[in-house]
Amino acid sequence: MPRPKYLFLICPDPQLIKTHLNERLRTSGQDDWTAKTFWGDDDDPLPQTFWTDLTIKSLFPEPKALIIRRAHSLKAEHWDKLDAGVKGLGTDIFPIFCLEGQWKTKKAPVPATLSRRNIFKNAKKDGWIWESQGLDPRAMSDFVRDWAAQNRMTFEPGADRNLAYALPIDGVAARLELDKIELAAGDERVVRKEHIGLIAQTGEMAFFDLMDALAQPGAEAAVWKRVVNDHAKAAKDQMLFNLIGFLASQARMYWMIANGGNVKGNPYMIKKKTPVAKRLGRKGIAKMIDLAMEAELSIKTGARKYEEVLDILIAGLIELFQPKGQPQGRRY
Repeated sequence: MPRPKYLFLICPDPQLIKTHLNERLRTSGQDDWTAKTFWGDDDDPLPQTFWTDLTIKSLFPEPKALIIRRAHSLKAEHWDKLDAGVKGLGTDIFPIFCLEGQWKTKKAPVPATLSRRNIFKNAKKDGWIWESQGLDPRAMSDFVRDWAAQNRMTFEPGADRNLAYALPIDGVAARLELDKIELAAGDERVVRKEHIGLIAQTGEMAFFDLMDALAQPGAEAAVWKRVVNDHAKAAKDQMLFNLIGFLASQARMYWMIANGGNVKGNPYMIKKKTPVAKRLGRKGIAKMIDLAMEAELSIKTGARKYEEVLDILIAGLIELFQPKGQPQGRRY
């Protein structure tokens, strides 16, 4: 079966999009794709390099998958150009448009600026569209089963059901937890019920990994703002309040660790947090609390917009968590 000329992936979950995208490329009949990713919510979402790859045929063709994340944010002028640009596509170019808006009803959230154009109408007619509302408790069992098959994992009786029940209903966060389960299973490759206890409370591991990444060289606020937004499954304000609440609770735990208190919780997470708490010290932990309180106050009083509060909060966390003297630059 020939691959589609182009493809629409409509799903709010970045991990499910990534998984399905990789599977489509793997089964496309072409195994040496060069993937180029563009972002529909960037100031210049489709730069000249994109149009060059899309429309100009090279004397030495190189298979390229042009992946447009958050394509639901593209404007009418972009879809007008794309409508014309996809008409003469060569077999070495594979555009993949990821529509990642939230589903408010059972109907896929396709922007009106796109739905009335031929690029989408033709894709709908020819079956070049994949839709998913994202994970829910029913779909989690299949998600776990697919993960196990891809990674050659097996389960002791009942562990698969327990794992599906315990995982957060978010593809990105769930995948982080499954990576941890895989490490715990070791060479035996068997998931046991005792491993389920390693799973952090919903959101804890995702947020901790974000904060851990902020401490690495090259972290940059705009990139990690997108990471936080990728996890947003409810209203944006609620997601920000979740992060603020997490920061406050972690600050309390860091304070207890730094001062030799009796800390209760998952031993795995406490072990990871101990060196962070010692490096931050009392001054750094106090700054962490200040950042959380300032963000909460700015949102509740309306002093700043959501995007501005998130920018300031993430920038403050980068400054706090990165060891002094490390250079900063853009991460890809």
